[in-house]
Amino acid sequence: MEEWITVKDAAQIRNCSERNIIRLIQAGEVKAKKDGKKWLVLIDTSKIYSASSPQLSEVISALKVQLQEKDSQISKLQDQLGNMRNDMEEMRKDSADASQRHDTIVLQLTRQLEQSQRMLEAHREPWYRRMFGKGRRSGGEKQ
Repeated sequence: MEEWITVKDAAQIRNCSERNIIRLIQAGEVKAKKDGKKWLVLIDTSKIYSASSPQLSEVISALKVQLQEKDSQISKLQDQLGNMRNDMEEMRKDSADASQRHDTIVLQLTRQLEQSQRMLEAHREPWYRRMFGKGRRSGGEKQ
């Protein structure tokens, strides 16, 4: 597998100076390309890792397994998050419905209270005034 890396990384891998890598690029011994102001060097990573040590390949394998486990955990957590969002949306809808029911009940009770108050006011007058329609005396007038 080939990969483009920086001159600094190439120098660390080859255990030499960055200037030495630049000289190799100028001599055409190393494939390189310019990326803005930086030089990128093409290296074969499979040779580096296999040549380094047998332990390195074991470490890489273990890291790959850990990465797969982390990907699995992330996937599970994303599913849980999606479920939680759905639950929250349902709770919001239920809350809105409950609020609407509450408002309806308050409105009905307010209307009933107003009606009861009107009925109470009507019963405060004596029955004969309601019956015969005679108004109250005002200012000493006789009816």
